[in-house]
Amino acid sequence: MRPWSRFAQTIVLVPCLALSVFAQARGGQRGGPPPTAKSLAPIDLTGYWTAVVTEDWHVRMTNAPKGDLGSGVGIKTPGMETLPNIPYKPKGEEAANVWDPAKDEAEGNQCKAYGAGGIMRQPTRLHITWQDDNTLKVETDYGSQTRLFHFGPPAKPAVLQFQNGTYLPSEPVKFEPPPNEPATWQGYSIAEWSVMGTGRGNFDRGGSLKVVTTHLKPGYYWKNGVPYTGSAVLTEYFRTMELPDNSSWIRFTQIVEDPDYLTQPFIVNYQFKKLPDASKWSPTPCTVK
Repeated sequence: MRPWSRFAQTIVLVPCLALSVFAQARGGQRGGPPPTAKSLAPIDLTGYWTAVVTEDWHVRMTNAPKGDLGSGVGIKTPGMETLPNIPYKPKGEEAANVWDPAKDEAEGNQCKAYGAGGIMRQPTRLHITWQDDNTLKVETDYGSQTRLFHFGPPAKPAVLQFQNGTYLPSEPVKFEPPPNEPATWQGYSIAEWSVMGTGRGNFDRGGSLKVVTTHLKPGYYWKNGVPYTGSAVLTEYFRTMELPDNSSWIRFTQIVEDPDYLTQPFIVNYQFKKLPDASKWSPTPCTVK
């Protein structure tokens, strides 16, 4: 092949590569509308799921006594202080020790343990659906709560500048809660997918969901009055796995940062198992105990 012919082919191929990178970043919809969160989902979270309680059993499945911070009341290790599960500052522990369920009920706060900081810790079932193409809805039968996970605009596409061979990676678009968003039990949740693999050839496609929740009303982690404040920020991760028995599971991680009450992030890892249908779905109202 003549040198000038190779040069002409290079001039043609490099722009095509740039267009290919741009199109892939936009989900292959060059010139069309941006892809939706639903279309980009690397895992399927929809369906009915039930909590499988293998951690923190006594505070999740029973009404633990006041002052139980996850390790029981009055449990001591020789030569050491009580070792609570919750890394409270002194004022956080003090707030837990003055819990008054009768006061909560009289003030209409039966749902304080059913807010976003507590509901995923309860022995609940989940019903996950798409409310629209960019909003994932999570309903719980325990307390009949609804969480909405809002996905922001897709990231700005990656670009290869063929003139100088510079690659500009994909850039996230800033997405925040609406101004003057009120505090609620479930707060305002912003979600994003983490995608791994292409799904082509030998490269399986997978990933996880990250959700950050703010604008929370003060609530309880468990039903014995162990509190979080309105300053709490929840960061949650949802991953799925398939076991050899063909059962499907969600591996759920919640990280709570609460500068008012906690000395460090409070982390739990729980599991939910997929149910075949809605036959066990049983909505119940919030209760104080």
